[in-house]
Amino acid sequence: MTQTATEPGPAAATGALAARLWRDYLSRYWTRLILALFAMAVYAASASAIPAGVEWINAGLSGDSERYSPSLDQVLMLGPLLVIGLGAANALAQYAQTRLSATAALSTLRDLQNDMFERMTALDFGQLQAEDSGQLVSRFTNDAAVLRETLQRVSNAVRDLLTFAGLCAMMIFYDWILFLVILFVYPLIGLPVARIGKILRRTSAGAQAQAGVITGLVGESIAGARMVKTYQIEPLERARAAGAFEERLSLLKKMAFTRGANEPVIFFAGSVALAIVVAIVAMRIAAGALSTSEFVGFIIALLLLSQPARGLGTLNAVAQEGFAAFERMLTLIDARPAIVVREGAAELSAGPGAIRYEGVSFSYSDGSPAVSDIDMDIPAGATAALVGPSGAGKTTLINLLPRLYEASNGRILIDGHDISAVTLNSLRARMALVSQEAVIFNMSALENIAFGRPGASRKEIVAAAEAAAASDFIGSLPGGFDTPLGEGGAILSGGQRQRLALARAFLKDAPILLLDEATSALDAENEARIQETIRTLMQNRTTLVIAHRLSTVKDADVIFVMEDGRIVETGRHDDLLAKGGVYARHAELQFA
Repeated sequence: MTQTATEPGPAAATGALAARLWRDYLSRYWTRLILALFAMAVYAASASAIPAGVEWINAGLSGDSERYSPSLDQVLMLGPLLVIGLGAANALAQYAQTRLSATAALSTLRDLQNDMFERMTALDFGQLQAEDSGQLVSRFTNDAAVLRETLQRVSNAVRDLLTFAGLCAMMIFYDWILFLVILFVYPLIGLPVARIGKILRRTSAGAQAQAGVITGLVGESIAGARMVKTYQIEPLERARAAGAFEERLSLLKKMAFTRGANEPVIFFAGSVALAIVVAIVAMRIAAGALSTSEFVGFIIALLLLSQPARGLGTLNAVAQEGFAAFERMLTLIDARPAIVVREGAAELSAGPGAIRYEGVSFSYSDGSPAVSDIDMDIPAGATAALVGPSGAGKTTLINLLPRLYEASNGRILIDGHDISAVTLNSLRARMALVSQEAVIFNMSALENIAFGRPGASRKEIVAAAEAAAASDFIGSLPGGFDTPLGEGGAILSGGQRQRLALARAFLKDAPILLLDEATSALDAENEARIQETIRTLMQNRTTLVIAHRLSTVKDADVIFVMEDGRIVETGRHDDLLAKGGVYARHAELQFA
């Protein structure tokens, strides 16, 4: 990925963004949009006919018209019907247009959110780790809301444009000289409006990014509530939040003030135009070039013109905000995973699960090395342990195996096959992971276990839970296996969450098992119980286990001792103790 999803590139041209929005999304709903356009045309026609209707009624009441000469009886009988007919046509067309265009706009928004979520889940683990979660969430919430407003306003703008054109045609019909006066004055409005739009786009992009900062800050405070209260840092958190809210206030005020200048500019220019029109009308009537009834029709058209003109004038401001949001959404949609399946990659065939690291190195995106020149040979069915201080590179080594990270140098083999030359699906299907923090989704216990093997039957899921010694506590839940577990498995204890994670691994039944400090967060009693379950799970599987507590890995077939991203010792527990090296020093500290 050439840029992160939270750092938009240079501002794309509005025209290019509009073309992309139509080509990739709105065009899917062209039939609804065509019908909406027809409804807009009916609306515009009915609105444009109002000045002629008013002239016809006024001609019957005053008798001052060369074009129409209805009697008072005709006005009495047909005038109300004309007004009701035009009103009904206008209202029905407006409602139909709103329904049709709203359906297309909201469906487009749904498609965008689906594409963003699909891309987000397709990105590599390392790419997601580098992103600001608040900025990612903001794309689905704040940016989506801004774009929704723009899409709805754009549909109204098309209607306003048709109405504007129809009313302009009526004004030309009445007096083309007066219309030229309007035509000369109104374009002057466009200069300040365009300037306002540019300022709004820049400010809106900043406001949307800052909304992501607030989302992340609030999320951190909620997730870290236990630490915040224990360390009594509520004042610090409030100060951080107050600073962010103050910054957002400044941005939103700038947007509000800039947007607030839009309509007054248009209104003042319209007042100037009207003043000029009044002066010229007086001269035209005095010269006999315009009748009073025609003047009334012209003024009605001009007054009706103000509403679509204001709508079109404010469209630029709203559109710039919307396109800034769309551009931010596209940075996620257009992001590409760095780890991809090679062309012609084969399926990793079934095998016992022998693992071999050959000269493997990996560095993070900033260039700092994580592991260097790693050589490991783990026979099929063996248990290998990675031990060493925090930051030694143990978890990185495990993450390289399912290609959550891509090795910078060297290669990793499973049953003799280079993992970079096989498909990701077949590679990851061969391994199960149980980490320190069991990830539990806000779904039922049954669904949480089923992630281990989608499509598994209920009987198989229950059997996996029994193998993980989880069926008893699941059965005691109000709805048993169908009980929603809350956000992060809130209704479960740490040990219960870990048993669910183990049940997933039992259900997957993969030949390679990755244990990343699977019991380090548990108390001694729970750890002892779960270790029994883990020993059952490890049977007949190649297991790569990370542990800080050496007592949990002293029976491993081989232990790799790591420091500063390198393997410094290799051997069994007793052999490493006898060497009196790094492992022996750690063991002395722990066992003492």
